[in-house]
Amino acid sequence: MATPLAAGPLQIGLNHALHIREERLSTRHDACRLLYVSDIHLRQGRSDRLCRQVVESVTRCDPDVVLLGGDLVDQRSELGELSRLVGRLHAIAPVLAIGGNHDRQIGMDDVREAVSRGGGQWIHDRVARVTHRGRVIAVSGPETPPNDEGEVRVLCAHNPRIWKTSRHAGYHLVLAGHLHGCQLVAWHYRDRLFPGAIFYPYCFLSRRVGSTQLVVSRGVSDLLAIRWRCPREVVLCHV
Repeated sequence: MATPLAAGPLQIGLNHALHIREERLSTRHDACRLLYVSDIHLRQGRSDRLCRQVVESVTRCDPDVVLLGGDLVDQRSELGELSRLVGRLHAIAPVLAIGGNHDRQIGMDDVREAVSRGGGQWIHDRVARVTHRGRVIAVSGPETPPNDEGEVRVLCAHNPRIWKTSRHAGYHLVLAGHLHGCQLVAWHYRDRLFPGAIFYPYCFLSRRVGSTQLVVSRGVSDLLAIRWRCPREVVLCHV
């Protein structure tokens, strides 16, 4: 896998391949591989490129499950592209998806239908149970009440502020995106990304409380395609 800044400190545009970041919550040789893909932001003029990059990254990672973590589309015209993307990913691994704030602006029901047409499972308000080598991985959406099902309990969310209420809710892994690392990173301090962390308290890459690990993705894309020391990425979690 690439190092965090392998694409160089400055990225302008969407030409760089997505960085694949790994987070290991388990050292098991047969750990379940969850690939978290958030903030794709499909829109006219760049959907083809973004979809190609996502498919290439998923193919490289060979995950057991793909989790789409919200902000999937920015324009209604791209709902068909979302369905086609989910279909291509579903041919590689099962796809579970939730919505983000941009999807809510488009219409959460329409985004859910686009995901379903592609063969994905919408889990924004429900729990999906994935059986992997005899272990049950319970993956919950952000509007699902906490539960104690599964040997491993995962919360697939979008906005990292959910950490405030989820860190004591019995999850082993909480996934979020949304902030894009604020795109311009001057320095890191205690896993927090600055200067973004001055304005957003949850602007960090990871955080642990007890047995619960938070992982925040810097996302696939954003509104302004300029980044400094903040590569566009997907996150492969071993659980």
